[in-house]
Amino acid sequence: MRIRCIKRNLLYSFYMTLSLSTLLILGSCSDKNSLENKQEQRVDSLIGAGRDSLFSDIPAAKKYLQEAMNRTKDSMKYYDAFEAYSSIYYLENKYDSGLLMKQKTLAFLEKQPKATRRQELMASVYNSIGVYYAQMNKPDSAIIFLQKSLQCPPTTENKPDIYINLSDQYKFKGDLSTAAYYLRLALAVSDSFDLDKFKFPIYFGLGHIYLGLRDFKQADEYYQRAEKDYANRRFDEKVIFNNNRGNYYYYKKEYKKALACFKRAEKDLESTEYDFFKNMVYANMSDVYLNLNQLDSCKYYYEKAEPYFKSIDHKTILYYINATKIGVAVAENNFALARKLQQEIKSDEGIEPNILSIRTEYLEKLALNTSDYKSAYQYLKKRMTVNDSLRDDATQQRIADLDMQYNQDSTLMKKDLIIQKKSAEAQTFKLSTYLWILISLVGLISAIFGYYIIKKRNNMQRMKFIEQISNLRIGNIRNRISPHFMFNVLNNEMQGVDEEKKQRLFTLIHLLRKSLEMTEETSIMLVDEIDFAKAYIELNKQKVGDNLTVSWDISEHVDLNNARIIPMMLQIPIENALKHGFPSMEGEKKLSIKMLREEEGIRIFVTDNGKGYHPNGVSSPTSTGTGLRVLNQTLQILNARNRQQAVFLIQNTGTQGETGTKVEIFIPHHYKYEYK
Repeated sequence: MRIRCIKRNLLYSFYMTLSLSTLLILGSCSDKNSLENKQEQRVDSLIGAGRDSLFSDIPAAKKYLQEAMNRTKDSMKYYDAFEAYSSIYYLENKYDSGLLMKQKTLAFLEKQPKATRRQELMASVYNSIGVYYAQMNKPDSAIIFLQKSLQCPPTTENKPDIYINLSDQYKFKGDLSTAAYYLRLALAVSDSFDLDKFKFPIYFGLGHIYLGLRDFKQADEYYQRAEKDYANRRFDEKVIFNNNRGNYYYYKKEYKKALACFKRAEKDLESTEYDFFKNMVYANMSDVYLNLNQLDSCKYYYEKAEPYFKSIDHKTILYYINATKIGVAVAENNFALARKLQQEIKSDEGIEPNILSIRTEYLEKLALNTSDYKSAYQYLKKRMTVNDSLRDDATQQRIADLDMQYNQDSTLMKKDLIIQKKSAEAQTFKLSTYLWILISLVGLISAIFGYYIIKKRNNMQRMKFIEQISNLRIGNIRNRISPHFMFNVLNNEMQGVDEEKKQRLFTLIHLLRKSLEMTEETSIMLVDEIDFAKAYIELNKQKVGDNLTVSWDISEHVDLNNARIIPMMLQIPIENALKHGFPSMEGEKKLSIKMLREEEGIRIFVTDNGKGYHPNGVSSPTSTGTGLRVLNQTLQILNARNRQQAVFLIQNTGTQGETGTKVEIFIPHHYKYEYK
């Protein structure tokens, strides 16, 4: 937000849904030309008129669509009209009624044969349900239905809209990397099928993502791309663009420019019935006036917006308006009122990070003005944490990773889309034998040329990936030798130094030296990795407790001095067991390492009886997650260079109320540790 458009274009989504259904109607007409009668033609005409009137004359739309339904019975054509009619409830903010009608349409479609037309209409319904939940401030529910829409599947022409809708929800949840990924998928489909109408929302959507990262230069570039097509867009699209462009200037603290954008949006909306967008713009204008110190105008606009959002119980925007009211109270030195307003909000749960940061800033000002410096520090710390969560290295790295995945996925997707397009053309035109031969030759030449182009690009991507791994590995080592870690260990060991403690210090130095050495290597001897792991265990025994039992079972057939392994491939699962599996655990703590020589390679098992592995959760407040990421990315690259694949698997092993984790590692005998 600030308030950005939660759905970059909710109205546009409905428009696309409606357009799809119209296409379906026209398609069915062409398939059954000989069977159509005047009654059917009249129904099609009524449905088309109803859809055309939805965004300009709702009473007329109701009239047309109701007549269409009266002329049909429990048929696909009836539900074409029924689906269009249900969208009226969205425009009227009657979400429960609209969802009920959507569910009724789905119930009918579930009983129909799985024909193409049925699947496409179902995809449209799921997409519009996702839009409903987005407007109701329920991003998780919205994502579920939008994903269902993709699985139906929808028409190719409708895919970009669904991708954009998914992106909006992940932006709302603060997951900017995934939001960027879906926008790039939308762009890939739009480029492949020349769907230029989608590029406007895609570009300013990407602009909003980079704005969230406070990369103003990149954000401005995408906003400018969108602006080139501004004159050709519908008024509702212009409203959303101006709102998001206003947010750009707001975060740059260019408040006059921000106000100009919001005023353009306000002007476009003044003669419409789109209450949500009107009041959203009012809320944004109110905050801008506060920062311009025009308090009367600020109050005027939040007093206009607040009753509407209370009526629909929109917690996020009410939270934002509360923040603005606190800012006004502080500006007027009415600290008692500010404290009262602060108490009105009981929880920050589910609030978008940008909005959370704005309110925290106003509370920080309140604390400073009342000489509550401890609270002011806490608010400053909280605000910095929220801002960093959107723009930290992890988020940037995730966006880079997903960009790489996008390049791979979009290449395959474009190939499929082109195949679909060629197939459709083949059904329409009967080409001569000579033409097919020519196309085949051109295709062959293009494939050869494309192969070398893709190979070159993949090599460049691989080198970029290698650089990322190196950076991650260095970061991982930095985490391991952090000043906090070294201070704690050395402080404990240097008091009354005896032989045992001297040995522990020697072990620590050995561990640090080996860590730094291994960052430069793609592989090390298995005996060195075992030595490193044993040193790590020895150093952490005291911290884990006396009830730790470590067992090593290494087959005599394993040649430790010649076999090689990825650095830290054994140490990392051991570290995870000691750091995340055993803390606060009662009873005996068991860690077992077993190595076997098989016909095709060496298999290693690391087993513990700790609390188990939680792939979607945070194991520890101190966990960086870098170690496993380095391993997985390294394996991905190395496996691409090897015929036989190395394996690193993690699974929970606990049964009957017990917990535990088992890590399985497999290294082929002749595995090559080469990136190039």
